[in-house]
Amino acid sequence: MKNIDGNYAGRVDIDLSAIMYNKNWSYLEHISYTNLKSGRYQACHSGDITSAPNGASEFIDLHIPSITGYGGRYVVVSLFSYTRQPFCSIPECYAGWMARQNPDSGEIYSPKTVQDKIDLIANTKICIPVIMDLVDRQVVWTDIALTSNPNWQNNVEANSRGMALIGKAMTTLVKPNLYDLFELHAQARGSQVDDLEKADTVFALNKGVTPFDIDKIMSEYL
Repeated sequence: MKNIDGNYAGRVDIDLSAIMYNKNWSYLEHISYTNLKSGRYQACHSGDITSAPNGASEFIDLHIPSITGYGGRYVVVSLFSYTRQPFCSIPECYAGWMARQNPDSGEIYSPKTVQDKIDLIANTKICIPVIMDLVDRQVVWTDIALTSNPNWQNNVEANSRGMALIGKAMTTLVKPNLYDLFELHAQARGSQVDDLEKADTVFALNKGVTPFDIDKIMSEYL
C-alpha cells in the first residue's frame, strides 16, 4: 500500500487480518492490529502501519503444524481500508501469500518475493482475497469484495461470525472442474470425437490445451 496524492489524498491505512476457525467453522482466534501475536500457537502480525508515504507492507506469519495441532483448520484472510479509501483509488495495493520451505531459515520477508498475489482494484473498502485450508493444504482463491462489513464493524473480531458464514460458503461451493468446463465447450461449439486425428481442438495433459495454459483458459473458456 502507499499514500495517495490527488483524489482521496492523504494517509492510507490498510489493516491485514487472519481469522482462525476449526473444522466446524467455530472461531478460535484472530491475528490483527488488535492481537499481534497468538498465545495458543505460532502466529504473529508484523505490526500495524498507519501511514505509508513511501509504501509499506504488513504480513502475518502462520506456523501450520502448530495451528492444526491446536484444532485449527481454516484461515480467512481479510483486508480493511481503515482510512475509508476504496481500493481502486489506492495506486499500489496488493494482497498475496507465500510458503516458506524452511520457516526457521531466517529469510527476510520482501514484498517483491511474493509471487502469488492479486491487485486490489475493487470499488470497495473490504476484501477477502483468500481462504486457507491448513488440513488439506489448499489456498481457496476467493477475491471477495464487500461493500460493507458483515456485522457493520471496522475490525475483524467484530465480524468473525459473518466471516465464518462467507468462509463456509466458499469452501463448500461445488465448482466445475476442467473436464466439465471443456465438455461444456465441446457440446456448445461442436461435437466430441474418438479419433484424435479428427479433432480440431484437443484438451489433454500433454498436448493441445493443457491445464497449465492458464491464460488461454481464463481468456477463452471462462
